[in-house]
Amino acid sequence: MALPIFAAGVAVGALAVAAFNNRAKIADKLQKGVKQAKKIARKELDEAFKFAEKVKDELKLQKPKRVQSRKRKTAVKQKTENKNAS
Repeated sequence: MALPIFAAGVAVGALAVAAFNNRAKIADKLQKGVKQAKKIARKELDEAFKFAEKVKDELKLQKPKRVQSRKRKTAVKQKTENKNAS
């Protein structure tokens, strides 16, 4: 039972030593990856804003009908009832 645990420990230790020795290369690759991710995110964000602006402009062209709110209807109804009661 101890042999597989020992082998796993040796493998993890070897990977840690290899990573420590190549930390400059690893850091460089990570920085390049982060820069590329930022570029992609910026591009997608710009496209999303353009799409939202396009949809907003299309919605401005279609003016919706004015609908009385419920408060307005009840207020008008109450006024007419008050006039009729007098």
